[in-house]
Amino acid sequence: MNKKLIYGLCAASFLMTACDYNEDNFPGFDQEPLTDVVYYEGEFTGKYPTEGYFSLVQGDEESGKATIEKALIEMLEDTYPYCDKGSSAKIKVKVADVMPSQEKEPAYEDAYELSTADYDAMGTGKNEPGEHDNFSYNIDPNDYLPDFCAGKYADKAEGFICKIIYKYYSNRVTTTQAKYYKKGADGWTEEPLIPYDADKKYSLKEPDYVAMGTEAGEPGANDTFVSDEQADACLPIFLQNKYTYVAKEGLTVEVTYKVSGKEKKAIYRYNGSAWEVYNPKASIVVSITERITVMKFDGKEWKLSNLISDIKELSLTNAEYTKLVEWVKENKPEFMSTQNTTSEYYFGADTKNNNINNKYSTWTQYYNVDGYLNDLKDEEIQAIMDERLAKEAFPLILLPDMVNNPDPDISYTVIYKIYGGRGNGNYAMSFYYSKEDNTYTWDEMAPVMQ
Repeated sequence: MNKKLIYGLCAASFLMTACDYNEDNFPGFDQEPLTDVVYYEGEFTGKYPTEGYFSLVQGDEESGKATIEKALIEMLEDTYPYCDKGSSAKIKVKVADVMPSQEKEPAYEDAYELSTADYDAMGTGKNEPGEHDNFSYNIDPNDYLPDFCAGKYADKAEGFICKIIYKYYSNRVTTTQAKYYKKGADGWTEEPLIPYDADKKYSLKEPDYVAMGTEAGEPGANDTFVSDEQADACLPIFLQNKYTYVAKEGLTVEVTYKVSGKEKKAIYRYNGSAWEVYNPKASIVVSITERITVMKFDGKEWKLSNLISDIKELSLTNAEYTKLVEWVKENKPEFMSTQNTTSEYYFGADTKNNNINNKYSTWTQYYNVDGYLNDLKDEEIQAIMDERLAKEAFPLILLPDMVNNPDPDISYTVIYKIYGGRGNGNYAMSFYYSKEDNTYTWDEMAPVMQ
């Protein structure tokens, strides 16, 4: 029989036979409301964009994270329609690192994003901007924006450049785009982006063609490639040989060469292992990797807390429990056990049993230093216990020695054993490393039983 059903029947039986048991035997007992705290770890089961992965564009990562967060919220709300504050999830997703267009913006003096009223003023009829408050394949921005600029910036002098931000609908997706316009003697014209300047420039010379072969149909026969296909096949090999010792991932070279005697130019980019034709006007996918998203539920909604590459588990051993006891002995001697030298009650470390003693009665009756636990409820005492581990023991005392090469892109999960308190067993807390501060920070999620 299903375990949940068995427990439910037992609970129902208990309630029917002794519904006043707590009230009769524990004066002042106040029934705690049931909570539904969710801890989910697993794969993303929602819907990816058409590419089959999410994208983080270099320089605009926040927009990509917002898209990921929205998809994860939809998945979690579908999976867990009801959950309480403290719920969390670690979800694996496919994420592309995207390098955007490398063309640069012209130096503009003002940026303006079109409003609903602006679109409407351009016309609300069929195939006009105001119909859906955007432009599209059959509503060209250049048919409307020069006139818009003439009205909005009528008092500007010739040479003034503005950036107009607008919505563009294509393939069932609306994106935010921009164009630049310059005021001239004859009105407003689109100002192009500044072309990309490659790291290096090289023009093929006679010896270069000769080295590729001098037989009929080979480049060296007439110092020219005979076709675009031949150029595409030979140039990556040529660049591999020419820049063997200086090529680093991301290096770009503008190559000037001839095809059937006609001069052409192409930009190549080294991807770390080979040379590829590179179009700086287009964005390129540098890599696609599996990332781990950390989601938290604040009681009202799910929010993306972090986006990491890996989770590393670190289990406490006798060495770590001993280190905590030694630290308390030196810094908080008033919390050392009065019965032995192997345990303390500031963190609760016990080197004999290799665990954290969270037994409330022991803490309150024997190690209530200066009465700091007086009148506190069990959950309030537990919060103190958890916070000391999360903000002192693990990040300040243990993790610096447990991790050899800390990485900000990794979640460090500390696994420790608890006796008493929230319940016997192994629990985990997660931490992130900050390279700038050289510190570890708790992710503020409640300990999760393993």
